[in-house]
Amino acid sequence: MDNIKLLSISIIILAMSILFGSIWIGYSLERTAGLHTSISTPTSTDDKALTLSQAAEYMNMTEDEVLGIIQTEKKKLEETHSFDGKMFPYFTINNKQYFSKDEIDDWLKEVSMFHRQYDTYISSLDT
Repeated sequence: MDNIKLLSISIIILAMSILFGSIWIGYSLERTAGLHTSISTPTSTDDKALTLSQAAEYMNMTEDEVLGIIQTEKKKLEETHSFDGKMFPYFTINNKQYFSKDEIDDWLKEVSMFHRQYDTYISSLDT
């Protein structure tokens, strides 16, 4: 009788070990696979670098307004040799501007907080 009780307890312990081990291995594989998928397959909705037209659309502006902001800030920097706050974030490759979504978000927060004003019509006429 004691052997039957020991066998039953052993079977239960073995079954629980298999169950918890499977859950642990499955969770580890899911976490590892999730990391590989997010790194290797970026989607277009999660793009970090935007073109001029994408950046303008993202901010609900026209391309001319975005370029006007850049020109206004450049002009102020050239005239005063300084610029207060964060300048509009972009980088240029082969004469084509690209924009970081995260940096645009930070820039938008700052210009909104300080109520910065841009007259893009004047600056685009000066160029």
